[in-house]
Amino acid sequence: MADQSKVEKGTEYEQFVQLVYQAVLSAEGVENVKVQHNIEIQGKSGCMHQIDVYWEFRIAGQTYKTAIECKAFNQNVPIGRVRDFYGVLVDVPGLIGIFATLVGYQSGAKKYGEHYGIALKELRRPSGDDWSGRVKDIHLNFHVVSVEIKGFQPRVSPEFLRKIGADERIELKAGFSSVDPIVFDKSSNASFSYEDLRQQLPASHESVKGLKHFFPFENHILRLDQMDIEIDGIDIVYDVDVESEKVEINGDALAQAIIKDVASGELTFVDKKGGVRNTR
Repeated sequence: MADQSKVEKGTEYEQFVQLVYQAVLSAEGVENVKVQHNIEIQGKSGCMHQIDVYWEFRIAGQTYKTAIECKAFNQNVPIGRVRDFYGVLVDVPGLIGIFATLVGYQSGAKKYGEHYGIALKELRRPSGDDWSGRVKDIHLNFHVVSVEIKGFQPRVSPEFLRKIGADERIELKAGFSSVDPIVFDKSSNASFSYEDLRQQLPASHESVKGLKHFFPFENHILRLDQMDIEIDGIDIVYDVDVESEKVEINGDALAQAIIKDVASGELTFVDKKGGVRNTR
């Protein structure tokens, strides 16, 4: 049963590596990708070699063939394993080699892989150490602020009131809303719309009712229903409503895999949606 368990673990790891590299290749937009798991290839010697993960791709019209040796070891890979894999690469012409494992490599295996051009990778689920010096969790606080005008009262110019024979303020009811300009200067140049004024009302991150604000518009005109009213400003009464929402983005929940290049130390993060990000 113990041996069978190791076989199952190894097969599961091989399939995991296949899925991760498929995501990496897709993100890089490689042409004609063919990723396969557990295939046999005949070498020059006539011997058949079992390849854990194999892919072919084309760049600038040239086909590249890559074999990945997968070992789900819970300890560092010894030189003998890398040496055995090199024997396969020598026997199969034009085959590029990648060795993937969970933990790491012994020093001899690192030297051997570097000398013979075998890319040594640690490929696994993310661990706590992988996030050292990097942003793992993101906490966002959203505040949705909405402003509703309850009272809209122009301060009509006294001269204008005398001109039209009015001795009281002109009363307007709130409720109209428009993106068309309603405030103009003396030369009839548009200054503000109702919506412009609403958006410029001061608002904090707290819900408050009955706030008041005055917009000074000396020597301006308020144009409503083809009527030009000379004003000195506008008084506005308004309510502010704030809705808060917290969003937490957990790196462990998003990240599917980490690929660490042993030679360069570069990390490739592969998320569960197939996104790929490289970092050191």
